[in-house]
Amino acid sequence: MAYERVHMIWDYWEGPRSGIADSGGRPFHFSCVYDEHEYAYTDTFVLTPFDDDTFALAQEEWAIWRRWEADFHAGRVLRESHPSYGHYDPRYNELRQLLNAQIERGSARTLRMRGEFRPAVSEQEAFPGQRHLFEVEWLPAD
Repeated sequence: MAYERVHMIWDYWEGPRSGIADSGGRPFHFSCVYDEHEYAYTDTFVLTPFDDDTFALAQEEWAIWRRWEADFHAGRVLRESHPSYGHYDPRYNELRQLLNAQIERGSARTLRMRGEFRPAVSEQEAFPGQRHLFEVEWLPAD
């Protein structure tokens, strides 16, 4: 196996928990499995394939996020203007609804894999505090 590109991270808690990354060179939504008994995230992820149209929607949504993130770190907007609140760019929530529906539709075609994430060494922060960009190696789940 080899490390592949993580295109975007939607949730992060002590590591990437959901977002979009390649598996076999194709984009997949990934979502970390939470162990309710241990009250902890596992290293197992559910991967849902994205077609090209859905991936294009995700890239549009991510571009809105990145613009907001840059504006926030530059002091041009407040935390309260976060895109999910609908004030920064209403298209963000529209896209998120479309993406969530696609993830739900693809739930019959999911894979369970272990994910090993590491910072992408070739990428640099665009501004202080920007989340690191990652790459991931997908391995068979136990």
